[in-house]
Amino acid sequence: MRRSSFFFLAALVLVADQITKRWVVNSLSFDTSKQLIAGFLYFTRTTNTGAAFGVLPHATVVLAVMAMAAVVGIIIYTVRCGFPLPVLKGIALALPLGGALGNFADRARLGYVVDFIEVRLGSYSWPIFNVADSAICIGVALLVLAALKTQAKTPVQQEKTQPLL
Repeated sequence: MRRSSFFFLAALVLVADQITKRWVVNSLSFDTSKQLIAGFLYFTRTTNTGAAFGVLPHATVVLAVMAMAAVVGIIIYTVRCGFPLPVLKGIALALPLGGALGNFADRARLGYVVDFIEVRLGSYSWPIFNVADSAICIGVALLVLAALKTQAKTPVQQEKTQPLL
């Protein structure tokens, strides 16, 4: 993946995240739902001052700093790897980069993250999330897959024998 494609994908995630959040804020009242697929998929507008799954509630500043650290870390790592990147690795790094920037933009501008995608299965409701969260999770999963593929291609190192004396 070329440098321009990498940063374009990250920017695409950021823009898609911000556009969908803006649409939700303009279209739905707080804590209201719009059914998309009956009994399964809803848009439910809510806010989140913590991390995923209610971890670290009211930790907006800490999470904003962590997001920027992730952004800087991803960029440094990617530049050190050099371009072009293998496509899977490039996508796996660009998605969380764009997602972290999207959630950071909310925290910096609003003091919280706008969440709206709700998945329900019967009486169970998955914690509400957004496009940035999805990109981060998919990117991390792809990064694990890329690492496993790389590990599978790496020849097994032979054991070094120690001299007897």
